[in-house]
Amino acid sequence: MLNHIFNKKFPFAYNYFSELLNLVFENKRNFPQALIFEGADTKTQYLFALELARILNCQGNKTNSCDCVNCKWIKTHSHPAINNVSERHFKGEGDESKTVISAKQAREIEKSLTLSSDYHRFFIFFSSNEKKYDPFELADFQNLNYATNIDFSIKPLTFNTFHSTTPNALLKSIEEPPKRTTFIFLTKSKEDILPTIVSRCQVFKLSGLKEKLNYNDILTIISSYPNIDYKNAFEISDNLQKYIKENNIDIEIILNKILEYLKDLLKQNPQTNIKINKDIKTINEAIKQSRTNMSDKIVLDTMFLRLARGY
Repeated sequence: MLNHIFNKKFPFAYNYFSELLNLVFENKRNFPQALIFEGADTKTQYLFALELARILNCQGNKTNSCDCVNCKWIKTHSHPAINNVSERHFKGEGDESKTVISAKQAREIEKSLTLSSDYHRFFIFFSSNEKKYDPFELADFQNLNYATNIDFSIKPLTFNTFHSTTPNALLKSIEEPPKRTTFIFLTKSKEDILPTIVSRCQVFKLSGLKEKLNYNDILTIISSYPNIDYKNAFEISDNLQKYIKENNIDIEIILNKILEYLKDLLKQNPQTNIKINKDIKTINEAIKQSRTNMSDKIVLDTMFLRLARGY
């Protein structure tokens, strides 16, 4: 049922959900009503959620080649029961919010669930804005014969994605949904979602074997480490900001490269482990800050000042 592409991407989740789907179709288990997928590859999380929805709604042989009506609808992003929920999706009449998932959307979901349905309904939550993907960015969609006319970004949820009143407005729908209804939340870490939602979900880390990051491209910028002082802290920060902008790279990728570099230094220089371990904690804090609305400049300036101070 599940395509082997996911066995390589998410081996644990592939095996778990393959077995679960078999049990669901044998009427031995119910499919979960609320899930959190956490990991770095949000686009593939989204595709995985779509494939689960497709298989559960398939009227044919459950394979990727099935051309039943439901499979066609889902692969063209037009199925009436498979709902995206983001800052720009699933907006009801009179909902003018553009920067958050609003409480009005939560009420719109609750209202939609009062209507009967012959399908297994999915509500897939993620953060989004207008975007046109390059074809290579949606290669997995193409490989599974999904339409690539996606004009919106697929980004992980954070605390700031939701209006402060939205989680409480969602709770009733998540806790007591009609049968054959599933909520899926896509995020880098469950820590980026309010505990009231996390406590009602099954959490799955959708990540494959971790590849070692190559940090050679930033070595010249951070070459003065560990001798960073107040004089060069802002200069290093400015150079990294410029590099991020020129190469259109997410700041978290850069922070993880610095983290990888420090871990390698720690292995090579165990005698300096106290400082490096402190600096690793500082960078992990910067990674958490980067997932908020804090600007790259503030995140990097703060981080390098802390590295200069040594705490």
